[in-house]
Amino acid sequence: MRLLIIVLLSALISLSHAANNSLSQSTYEALNSIQELLAAQQYREAEEALLELEEDLNPGFGLALAYQLHGQLYLLQEKNRQAIEWYGKALALNALAAAQESALATTIAQLHLAAENNKAAIAELEPRLKNILRLEQESNNNPKRNANEKPADWIQPISFITLASAHQLEKNYAASVPWAVRGIERARSRGDQPKENWLQMLMAGYYQQKSYTETAAVLDDLLRMNPGKEDYWQQQAAVYQMLEKPALALRTLELGYAAGHLQKPDSLLLLVQLLISENIPERAGRILQAHIRDETIELNERNWRLLAAAWQQGRERDKAVLAMREASAFMDDGSLLYRAAQMQQQDTRYQQALTDTEAALKKGLSERDKSRALMLAGGCAYELKDYATARRYFQQALTLADVAANARVWLEYLDALEQYPG
Repeated sequence: MRLLIIVLLSALISLSHAANNSLSQSTYEALNSIQELLAAQQYREAEEALLELEEDLNPGFGLALAYQLHGQLYLLQEKNRQAIEWYGKALALNALAAAQESALATTIAQLHLAAENNKAAIAELEPRLKNILRLEQESNNNPKRNANEKPADWIQPISFITLASAHQLEKNYAASVPWAVRGIERARSRGDQPKENWLQMLMAGYYQQKSYTETAAVLDDLLRMNPGKEDYWQQQAAVYQMLEKPALALRTLELGYAAGHLQKPDSLLLLVQLLISENIPERAGRILQAHIRDETIELNERNWRLLAAAWQQGRERDKAVLAMREASAFMDDGSLLYRAAQMQQQDTRYQQALTDTEAALKKGLSERDKSRALMLAGGCAYELKDYATARRYFQQALTLADVAANARVWLEYLDALEQYPG
């Protein structure tokens, strides 16, 4: 930032003579020679020349420029407090043109911000910008103004952005946003692209005020500017979810995914979840399975459960069963294996259902699931005509109160089959 300020002031001083013929030739030459001393880092000689020049000058434009150079002298030596004092003296003369005044006030405000003195930056810059904006408007509304003359444009975009930054650092987002908007609009009116961090600041200001529609609009600009930044896709989707527009959130992430900009596991998982919630489970399953296989997404219980949910919702029951088995490997109990067994029983795949139920019982189930799993195992064994195995599971179920009556009915039925075979 220091280099930017120095360049700004150097340009300001070198152009001022051409813009203001009240500066005498001798004063101009003295200022120019002092600038050369500064460029050569001859700071003692430069200060001596400045003090001598300032003593000779009357209050006015030339003295204001000398004070500016004095401020630059201290800034080059990283003595920011003294630089602020001399720049303040330059402004106090009220001799600078509006454009020069706003530029110098912005420099002072930036120095205050560098010292974490946000309130001082606001106090320095805000009243000046408001006054210069009023003068701009008066100039542009002047009936005597030439229709072909360019509108008054005395404030640089960075001045608005500096003030917006100061307010945002104070967490005064309501004050920050209008100045950020002005800075961005002023840059665009000049045919310039606003800087990415300006848009980021505006986006954050809108978000903090819960102005989510405006937040989404700024994120559109950020995505056009830097589509490779994955956070913008995530943030855009999150904002649309806050606006209760899940279809737009999904569209955002699908565009980012199609363009290859989504790489983080949380981005991919959010895409999968949105696809499931928007009733596109097959695509969700394909994406999630691909990234589990290439280990972009961690192999853990939660993600396998999500995959099983996608396949199950998409009526891909075989794939759902496989995902449940995979997820079960990460679990301390057999609850997912029991769910897989239930699905296979519904599909009349009794042997697979029996195998998974036995594995679930071996791994351990809650008391409620255990009683039902024993009944499921007995029923599957019965369908496979393995009556001995069926009897064994029904006998175990007799010890559990919630299914004991049903287990007894089955055992009586098996007894009848043995008494009256065929």
